[in-house]
Amino acid sequence: MNQLTVSIPKAFSVRDEHEFSAHQHLLSRMHPKLKVTQIATGRHINGGHTVFWGLVHLDDQKLSEPLLKEALTEAGFDFYGSILLKV
Repeated sequence: MNQLTVSIPKAFSVRDEHEFSAHQHLLSRMHPKLKVTQIATGRHINGGHTVFWGLVHLDDQKLSEPLLKEALTEAGFDFYGSILLKV
């Protein structure tokens, strides 16, 4: 069996907010404590349309604002003119 190490939380974007449920279903099958939370609406730093941003994290993980911003920055979230939701 191969093992993979992933640091979480990790941010990602989707075009349609209904896609979060599909991501949650897949991740919960991989590990029951993984959770997907919608955290923002905005654009990618490379431009494009406004998209929905989600965060993959452990169910009991404390999500501080600096941690959220770090994950979003790594994923390419454009903080200028975007909306960061409260988690």
